[in-house]
Order: sequence, then C-alpha cells, then structure tokens
Amino acid sequence: MPLQPGTKLGTYEILAPLGAGGMGEVYRARDTRLGREVAIKVLPKDLAATAEIRARFEREARLISSFNHPNICTVHDVGHEGDDFFLVMELIDGQSLADRLQQGPLPTAEVLRYGIQIADALDKAHRAGIIHRDLKPGNVMITKNGAKLLDFGLARSGGPVAGAAGSGTHSPTMSRPLTAEGTIVGTFQYMAPEQLEGSDADARTDIWALGCVLYEMATGRRAFEGKSQASLISAIMSKEPPPIAQIAPMNPPALDRLVKACLEKNPDDRIQTAHDAKLQLQWILEGGSQAGVAAPVAARRKSRERLAWLALGAMTVVAVILGAAALKPKPVSRPVIFELTPPAQVRAIDLPRISPDGRRLAFNAIDSLGTQSIWVRQMNSLDAQRLPGTEGASRPFWSPDSRFLAFFTGGKLYKIDVAGGPPIAICNAPRGADGSWGTRNVILFDGTSADSVQKVSAAGGTPTGATRIDRPNGETYTAWPQFLPDGRHFIYVGYGSAADVRKLHIGSIDSRDVTTIGDAASRVEYAAGYILQVRDNVLLAQKFNPGARKLAGDPFPVAQNVEAGVSGSARFSASSEGTLVYRSGGSESTNRLVWVDRSGKEVGVVGSPGRYSNPSVSPDGTELAVAMRPSGGGSASIWTIDLSRNLGSRFTFTTTDADNPVWSPDGSRIAFSVDRSAFADLYLKPFGGTGADSLLVRHDEADVPCSWSSSGDWLFHFTRSSERPNWDAEALSMRDRRSVPVAASPFHEFQPALSPDGTLVAYGSTESGGAEVYVQAFPGPGGKWRVSNAAGAEPRWRGDGRELFYLGDDRRLMSITVTPGTPPKFSLPQPLFTAPVSPDQQTRNRYDVSRDGQRFLIVQTANQAAVGPTTVVLDWLGMLEKQ
Repeated sequence: MPLQPGTKLGTYEILAPLGAGGMGEVYRARDTRLGREVAIKVLPKDLAATAEIRARFEREARLISSFNHPNICTVHDVGHEGDDFFLVMELIDGQSLADRLQQGPLPTAEVLRYGIQIADALDKAHRAGIIHRDLKPGNVMITKNGAKLLDFGLARSGGPVAGAAGSGTHSPTMSRPLTAEGTIVGTFQYMAPEQLEGSDADARTDIWALGCVLYEMATGRRAFEGKSQASLISAIMSKEPPPIAQIAPMNPPALDRLVKACLEKNPDDRIQTAHDAKLQLQWILEGGSQAGVAAPVAARRKSRERLAWLALGAMTVVAVILGAAALKPKPVSRPVIFELTPPAQVRAIDLPRISPDGRRLAFNAIDSLGTQSIWVRQMNSLDAQRLPGTEGASRPFWSPDSRFLAFFTGGKLYKIDVAGGPPIAICNAPRGADGSWGTRNVILFDGTSADSVQKVSAAGGTPTGATRIDRPNGETYTAWPQFLPDGRHFIYVGYGSAADVRKLHIGSIDSRDVTTIGDAASRVEYAAGYILQVRDNVLLAQKFNPGARKLAGDPFPVAQNVEAGVSGSARFSASSEGTLVYRSGGSESTNRLVWVDRSGKEVGVVGSPGRYSNPSVSPDGTELAVAMRPSGGGSASIWTIDLSRNLGSRFTFTTTDADNPVWSPDGSRIAFSVDRSAFADLYLKPFGGTGADSLLVRHDEADVPCSWSSSGDWLFHFTRSSERPNWDAEALSMRDRRSVPVAASPFHEFQPALSPDGTLVAYGSTESGGAEVYVQAFPGPGGKWRVSNAAGAEPRWRGDGRELFYLGDDRRLMSITVTPGTPPKFSLPQPLFTAPVSPDQQTRNRYDVSRDGQRFLIVQTANQAAVGPTTVVLDWLGMLEKQ
C-alpha cells in the first residue's frame, strides 16, 4: 500500500508520491532535521522480505554516495522504519527526459550537451566500479543546469570495467550474481543483447543504453520497437534501427556513426568506455552540423539543400499563382507597444487589469485629494473614467464576460456593472486581497483568516474554503487564485514559512485535492496556453496544458523591468485575446533620520540615507531602534544605532519582515513584530544581540507593538483578526501573556501610547468619521477625551507626561499641554511646525521625541520614489511566435 502524506520514516515526513519503478516507490518528503525537501525511494514490502534484495538496495546507497558528480543524483541517507527500507536522495527540480521526449526530438545542440553530461556521469560511475544497468530517458532528469542521472536501483559493483563480459560476476554483498537464475534486469527497450541473454553486464552494457538514449533524443523515436515483448527482443537481437539521418537529416552524420558504434550487438565491437563516447560527443559539438563529413560530401549536401530551397521557392510561387492560400506563409505579427498616460487628476496607475475580451482596462488610482478608487479605460479611447461607488476599493478583477468588476472595500466583496449601476455586496471579506471570477459564476478570493483561498457564488452567499494548505510541507497560507478556462480548476500559490518559498498549485472548486506543478516566483496568470509569472523583474511565459495539468518546455522572457514585490505581488495582466498590460518598476524612495528642534530646524543627522520606518529612541536617549529595508527589496530588519557614535548594528536576523521596535522601560529588551506567517506576531529579544528571539504571542491576528509601561507590566499594541477586522487597541500583560482591551469598537483604534505615569493612554480612532487622537484613563474606570481638532494620529508623550504630541492634517506636528488631575485637563492643540516626515504610509510612527520634548527624530524623505510607467502590448501572443 502506498505511503500516505504525513507518514514518518525516521526523521523524514512523507509529503506526496512522485513515481514508482521496479525497485521502489518514490516520494517527496521533508527532512525535519535540516528543513529541506528530499526524495525518498521505498523498497516494496514484497521485495524487502528478501534479504538479497535488501542487501542490493543498501548497496545502492553505499555505491552512489561514495562519489559526487554534478550530473548524478546525490544520495543523502539510507535506513529503515519497521518493515519500510528507504533511500534518501536529493529532490531534483526539472522534468524527466522521457516527459521531454513526448514533445518530440531535441535540438542537436541539446542532444550533444545532454549526451556529454550523461556519458561523463557514466564514466565517473564506471571508474568507481558501478554499472547502472537501467539507463533510459525515465532515469534522466533535465534541469536548468543540464542532465542528471538517477535511479541506480539496478546498479551493481562491476569490478574492472573493461574486459570480458563475465568479469565481476559476484557482488560483494550478495551470495550469488543477480542473474544467476536467468533473471533479466532492466527496461527492455534499452537493454543490450547480452542482458537479454541473461549474461553479466559490464560498462559496455551502459554504452548500449547510451546509444539508445542518444538515438531517441535525436529522432524522437525509440531505436528498437515491437508489437510484443517477443518481437521487441527479436529486433534488439537481430535488427538495426533506421539511420538517424533518415529520420532527422539535420543532425550531423558523425552522431549517426557514434550511435551505431554504441549499438553494436557484440560488446567487443562497441565503444568500450563512456569516456570515449564523451570525447566523441564533444568533438561533434565543436565541429558543428558538418562534423565528420568529407569535403566533397559536405559540398554535395549543400548543393542538395540549395536545390531543395529552390524547389520550395518554385512551389511557393506556383501556389501563389494558383491561389493556394494554405501554402502562403503566415506573416509574423509585430506587437504594438505603448505607454498609458494617467488621467490628469490622478497620481499613478496601479494594479492594472485587462478585461478578458481585451477591450477595457481597470486600475486603482489615487487622485489629487488622496481618494483611491477604480478607473476604467476603453482601449480604443484616450480617456479613463472613475467608476462611481468604488471609493476606497482595491484589487479589481473582471467577470468572464467583461461586464462586471469585483472589488474589495469596507471588509466586503462587491461587484459593479461597468456600464453603470450601484455596487452590489456579494459577501463578507474582512481581509479580501485578490480574486478571480470563473465561467461557472463562482468567485475565488484570498487574504482570509484561515490562510486559504475561499469560494463564493457571484450571486452572493457565505464563502467556504477552496484550498488545502500543505502544512506538513511547511506551507503557511495560499494566495493569488486564478481560474483556468473550464471554470472548475484554478491555479494558486502556496507560501512556505519563508516568504521566498512558493509553490504553484492547481485546485478545484469541486474538491480539496491539490496538484503541485512547480515553483512560483510571483503571483501567476494563465492566458492562451501559457503560465505567466515574474522572476527577478522579468515577465516569463511557459507553456501549460490545463487538461494534463503540466508545464512544458522552459520559460522565456516576455517583458523586462516588471514591478514585483517581495511577497510575490506582480503588476501585470494578460488576456487570451492578445493584450498584455504591466507596470514597470520605478525608482525606490530613500529616507533620512534627522533631528529637528521645536521650530522644525534641522539640528542633527543619524546614520546614512536608507529605507527606514518606525523609529524608537531608548529611554535613556542613547540608542535608537529602527526598522530598515535593504535597497532593491527584501525583508525589513531592525537595527540599533548608538546615537553618540552614530554607529549601527543589525539587531534581528529573521527571513521575513521584522518591524515596529519598542524599548522596555529599563532599555534591556526590545519588543517587535515579525511577519513569520500570514500575519505579524509579537517577539522579544534582549538588547545587545546576545540572546535569541522569544515569542510573546502568536495567534490569528496582526499585532503592532507601540509602547511599554514604565512598570514593565504592560505592552500596548493594536491588533485585528477575522472576527474583528477593524483595528483595536489592547494591552498585553507581560506576566501571563494575556491581552486586555483598551479601546475596541466598530471603528479603528490604533497606535496606543501610554503616559509615563501609566494613568492615561492616547490613541488614534476613526469613530468621528476621520482619524483623531483620543485619551482615556488606564486601566479604568475613567473618562475619555478627544484631544485633536482637525485630524490626528501617531501620538507621543513627553518624558514627564505634561505634553502630548501628534501629527495633524498637512503633516503639522501638534502639541497639547496636559495638566494631571481627575479629570486631567488638555489645552487646545498648537502647531509647532510642518514636519518633513515621509509621506509613505507607516504602520506605527514616522517620528519620535526626546525625553525633554525639545527635539524630534523625523523619518524624512531623502529621495521620493518615482512611479514606473504602465505599458500596453497589443498582440503579445505574436511575441511568442518568435520563440
């Protein structure tokens, strides 16, 4: 019985089956010790019951692990768990040569290159006394680095590799030869005559199989075929395959002669070593298409080719004269490429989405007043129009008939008729992020608390799960769904524990079964028989068969400099009718950390320009903790800067974003958030870098730490979850790790800051319709007071609690005098200066204040990011015809 996912073999956990052969079943597995994926071959139980076969199985591991070669699959381990005997190998990313040959013969250059690599691998094995005995296309993997030979399941120690066929008849681990009872070991189409006769195999047996593989790569046909096993054996023993030149005449004649020398019936007449075969293949590759052809023969061949082209030209002329349109060459289309100009009243086009019929483009845009909404442009028009009713909307996506757009806003999923009409609510979607609308009137969307893609009827209803998360394989959530043409199956991306580990899956709305088809560099789209994704800012297309659920061939570039985020987002959209839209990456912004006085005058600079956010000055004013993202992208980490020496040190070393540092009251520890899964968790680490990160709290919420009580008992943060999609302010007890609500309502409450004496908490809230600053007693009971009068956020206290600062409208830094008492008294807000803070959105704060309230550390824009242009390619499919 096949092993089920989740089965443990020692420290290895089975994930999924990969295949099976005569010497075992192969599974994808996870090495729980090293955190890597491996391939495990498990010996079938009926074979494992035989001591000799178990010995041969273990011998394979010892033999193959005894050397290392770039074109041979690496063996990591061997062992057994109960009755299961298994071999642990590297997991190879690629396709088998057998799968590749289903598409037809290989180009000559690839035949020679892969042939050289296979021959070199065999030579290495033969020199170590190892004979493969089952070389065939199914045992050769094609990777981005070339060919890789695997499955030495039928290998044996051959002793001296040159000499008579009977040399080395006994295995060092077996009591008698494998062929002692006339057993035929191998795959018939690639077996040498001596193998079929039950004689001992040596290195020349692998040379025969190499000839068969080279023949098949060059012609796309097997060298020997038969309608039955008997006729196949007869062909191998007595017949010669048709010459390669007869089937594939563009291959060099020298390759034909080499293959014939490999397929000599008598082993003594064959090429004797894989090393000799490799050298001949290298010579042919260097000699080009005429390798091995005498000058007069080559001249005659060129004459025949010229005559053939002249004849073809004459036939074409006749065909044109006769009006035979079927023979007329199809003109190569030239794609039309142009850039879209944003409407005058908007700052930029983002998230472009081309309609399925290619006639309309929808995109998010922010106007001069800061309002985000959806705009639609007819592709035959120069003007774009705002879609009324979509204020605050994000991530639009089209219905299959191109009539409707779906989008997210206010915690719900809506649809709207682009021809006119109000938005219609479909379902609740508190964290809806991206979606797809299928031909069966089902909508998929991601961003849910369950970390899985959800499905819902486009007519409305309650969403249900549509994907299964591969948690045994370290998957944390799934995202970016897109329907395939049948409206039932869809592609999506599964995210591993590290943000850059992603797998491309196929799911179905009818079941939770999952098919994994490869790695995913970014979000993916399917269009016109291709999978598109962005890797290293290059848009790649790869052939994909939706029915077979298989990728084919290698990906090739379609567009350069396509904007993509570290989380896998990518700004492109393609339609099957032939229109491609993408946004190019612009320049990134950089910030400065500057000290300013109460008038806004710059009085000092901290560090060098970088991509900073959420600064936090230590209680004694000597250190700064700040989040910084590396130039060019990547995960943010927290750095600490010695303010007296202006020297920085990296504080966190996580593989995903670490942000929002908060100092403990004694300056000995720093709390921060880490985006280790779909949401941010709270962590703690001693200052000085000598201790390890420790988890404070992890649950189905996003948490942002903000301030720490002077007693050290409470850590204030704001959080949200699927049950509470709006932000709420809470206080986390540092004693029992339980949170208590500080400010929770149907509105957003965020950025809580506790006063130094621990009696008042200031926070932002949207309960009045816009963001304002409120203060309330802590821990309560007590009063609550609105203290800002014209928008406010990011409250910070002076060290003695007698002054409260916040950012008001137009980024003015405001000051409020606070008089303690019951109740406390607050002055009217007074502007100090217009703060030169970065306009980029910050989770928590863009400034901090010195303890005496006389200086402010500002995250100031040094170089404002330039938004890249939006490019349209008409007939992008025509570009693929050139590949």
